[in-house]
Amino acid sequence: MSIHYILRGKKQAQDVEHEGTLSDEQLDGVNINQDTALINVAIRTLRAQGIEAEWQECVLDTAANEARAYTFYKKRWTQRRSC
Repeated sequence: MSIHYILRGKKQAQDVEHEGTLSDEQLDGVNINQDTALINVAIRTLRAQGIEAEWQECVLDTAANEARAYTFYKKRWTQRRSC
């Protein structure tokens, strides 16, 4: 199952946005039912590509078209009520 993500944040006072898809290989050994684990995989994937930012928002979209939005607040990812 592939999972599409959009990460938004700031890099040197500029807004940045990156989106991508997590493949089955990237999700090997990851609890796909835990959204924070999926967000961490997405962030690690971007870091591996040399993309660093202060991530503030994330939207996860599964194959079942269930989009879920998260905000980084008080050092943790918190789900927003609506996308």
